[in-house]
Amino acid sequence: MSKFKKAFAVAVLAFSSAALANGVMTEMFQMNKHMGAFNRAQTANEFQESAKLFLEQAEKAKNTMPASLEGDQERFKGYQAGMQEVIDEVKKAEELAKQGKLEEAKSAVSRLSGLKKKYHSEYK
Repeated sequence: MSKFKKAFAVAVLAFSSAALANGVMTEMFQMNKHMGAFNRAQTANEFQESAKLFLEQAEKAKNTMPASLEGDQERFKGYQAGMQEVIDEVKKAEELAKQGKLEEAKSAVSRLSGLKKKYHSEYK
């Protein structure tokens, strides 16, 4: 019976780790979807809605450690700082959209692709 309990505990931990990793991947997938919506937005309101949804996903991703960090708290702090940089860029763009400056808002989020490449190479 003891072997069964140990095997069960290992299986639960493995499943939990996979679920957390999948959670970050899900958030990133959703963020990517909303990044595309920024450029397709026809109105400032559409842009703001995409920004709101993007920011919700980004906050979730920021607070979940990717499996690739293997529990390394120092690297997680760097990951979180990178996510905060992304969040800050989108918030700036969202403010421009609120002012009715759709083209400026779209231009402001153009930096996201570079940040995505930078942080994916470091933390993916």
